[in-house]
Parts: sequence; C-alpha cells; structure tokens
Amino acid sequence: MMIKETFSFSTVAIVVVLSLVAGTGTTTILTATYAQTNLGGPIFEENGQVTGQKEIGPNMMQLTFSANGTMKGNIEVTNTGDFVSASTGDNLFFDQGQGAITTTDGSETANYTFIEVSNGTAYQGASAYSTNSTGRLSVLNNMLVISKIEGDESGDYVGRQWIWK
Repeated sequence: MMIKETFSFSTVAIVVVLSLVAGTGTTTILTATYAQTNLGGPIFEENGQVTGQKEIGPNMMQLTFSANGTMKGNIEVTNTGDFVSASTGDNLFFDQGQGAITTTDGSETANYTFIEVSNGTAYQGASAYSTNSTGRLSVLNNMLVISKIEGDESGDYVGRQWIWK
C-alpha cells in the first residue's frame, strides 16, 4: 500500500549534483535555494527493489533497480534503470543515473535521467523526463520532478515524485 503525502519546501537549500566524472574525482555541484514552494501530492508512486550492484571503482558502485508503480493516480507502470553511486565518506552518496517508465501494456515509454543525494537508504533528488508518447505518458515530456525515496538494507524501497511547479 502506498502512502499519500504532500511535499513542500519552505526556504530550503536543494543540492543537486550536476555531474560525476568517474575516475577523475571531479564533482560539480549546483546549490539553489527556493522559498515557499508547495509541490502538492505526488504524480508518481512506486514500490521497488535494487536488483543488482557491482563495484566499479574506489568508493563507486553501479546499481540497477526495478519497480511497479502508479503514474498520475491511475496509470500502472513499471520503472527500470541504473545509476552510479559515489561515496564521499560520512555516509553521504551522490547518485546519477537513468531509467524508463513503461505502461504495463508496453504501449508507452518515458525516459528520464536523475541526480540525487543519499545516505544509502534515504534519497532525495530530481529527474528530467522525455518521451515521444502522445498518450497517457505524454504529460511527462520535458517534465522536471523532485523525488524522495526511502529504502532498507535489503534493497526494497518506496519512491515518490512531485512535479516541480
């Protein structure tokens, strides 16, 4: 069962990792402050699991994930993708990846890229969507969403996304 919640910021700083360059140790960070932004209810909710992980360098892991979810309250979808997670120490990780949301009948797909900050079980970030869909997922084309994901040590997670208004 997915929990409905609203998400709002009132003068918070959002740290977004723009790029992680593997092997160079270079991290580019953009910090922005937004005042009194109410995102309302989530546009997307999912239950998923990390399906694979492998070490790809010092303090860097590549992870894959798969989930079932609901877009806009009534569109059943699957979500699959992968990301690279770089540890900076002190239980802080910067993650960058990509995925695809597909309707359960397979007729529509929306791709996205994302960046996030995590402590290994709680993730916060942003995703940018693109799609050729002219149907139910067309609303996602050029959409920016804010995400919050809560997971556990076994790799199970619950994720929610809100439209950045």
